Amino acid sequence: MSGEWGIVLSGSRMKPKGSILPLLLLYVVAAAGMLLVAFLFFQSQGTNWSQFWIALVIFVPVSGAVGYLLLTEALGGKQRQDERLEHLTREILHEINLPVSTIQSNLQMLEVRTDEPHNLKRIGRAKEALERLQRLYDELAYAIRRELHAIPKETFDLAEVVERRVAVHQEMRRNPFVVEVSSLPIVADRIGLEQVLDNILENAMKYSSSDRPIRLSLEATRLMIRDEGVGMDAAQIARIYERYYQGDSHSPGEGIGLALVKRYCDEAGIGIRIDSTPGEGTTVVLDFAQVIQK
Repeated sequence: MSGEWGIVLSGSRMKPKGSILPLLLLYVVAAAGMLLVAFLFFQSQGTNWSQFWIALVIFVPVSGAVGYLLLTEALGGKQRQDERLEHLTREILHEINLPVSTIQSNLQMLEVRTDEPHNLKRIGRAKEALERLQRLYDELAYAIRRELHAIPKETFDLAEVVERRVAVHQEMRRNPFVVEVSSLPIVADRIGLEQVLDNILENAMKYSSSDRPIRLSLEATRLMIRDEGVGMDAAQIARIYERYYQGDSHSPGEGIGLALVKRYCDEAGIGIRIDSTPGEGTTVVLDFAQVIQK
């Protein structure tokens, strides 16, 4: 995530996620199979193979043309519907962006013009809420884009992304971070991985005392993110990926972070494991063995 307000949806015309050619091929094969079944039936009535091949030469191109027209119309209708949905969501996100930007600029002016500790504390709380709203905005825009478009993968250094996300969380001046991550080129959806790291780091901070360190290290292809927080028991770990589940009902949040993390890892081919002990902390292990740049 960039940390800046802006619409991330593409303005170009959408293309269907899948290609029409596999569907067309399936249609032709099915049609040819039906023709073969018809031939076997009529063969018993005296039809010979030469007649079958003549019928096949005529039938396949005609069937392919008809199938192409039908599939194009079917997929075209879905494409038009997706384009309308994208246009609508782009407008909605833009309307959300305007008042939030106004709030952000006014908070900055208020912060400059006051030195009263009580007011500065209130402004700080408002800024924290605004940062959370910004994160939800970015996640919503990304989720919509992922549903409507195939998100392209790119090659980048895992260490650079880790360092960048840690730097963002260090600005909160809460937990200390210990980072020992060496270079590891991987091929993945960068924005999605940034959101994964943000969710894991925010959980580590939320469930740890502010004076306890959060450690990130790389062992071969496995990224370890360790905290010294409250930890979880086996029953909590078994439910941790459930949408809307929260191990601590008194902590803020919607309980969807790790569900999104698991979905991204499964789709990207990144292994994920969570080890935890109550009272000792939690370790999240991300294995990038399947997405290393070849």
